[in-house]
Amino acid sequence: MRYPRWQLVQRRVAAALVAVFGVSGFGGLAFSQDALYSGRPGLAGPEGTPPDVATCDTIGQTLDGFKPSLDRVDLWISGPLSLVHTDNVLWYLAVCSDTGIRVMCVTYSDNGMKVGDHVVLAGALEIQDRKHAVLDPCLASRE
Repeated sequence: MRYPRWQLVQRRVAAALVAVFGVSGFGGLAFSQDALYSGRPGLAGPEGTPPDVATCDTIGQTLDGFKPSLDRVDLWISGPLSLVHTDNVLWYLAVCSDTGIRVMCVTYSDNGMKVGDHVVLAGALEIQDRKHAVLDPCLASRE
């Protein structure tokens, strides 16, 4: 869903008020991360923690029709690693290759993880196309 420019400005002002004053509303401006990502497991604001982590079974529901705003959106997803690869500078870890939507994590270490290990990936979401999403920067940990 695309927001008109005035709604984006309103959301940013509300987010700034929350960050600075710790309030969730001001003069009719209400801001709720939960409302923005309702029904989309794994999504959170920048460096936030979602109520539910996405899985390979729910990633389709999470990303179906989702259009990120100009602000950073984080995705948390758990599943078995289907790819562990390095170019000798960065590491590329991926989950969910069987479900039709592959999620790749760009990070600085494999932390000893191997294909098949059950992991949680969390990072800044960039949707490449209907079948690929990238988390960069991303943190990966064993579940």
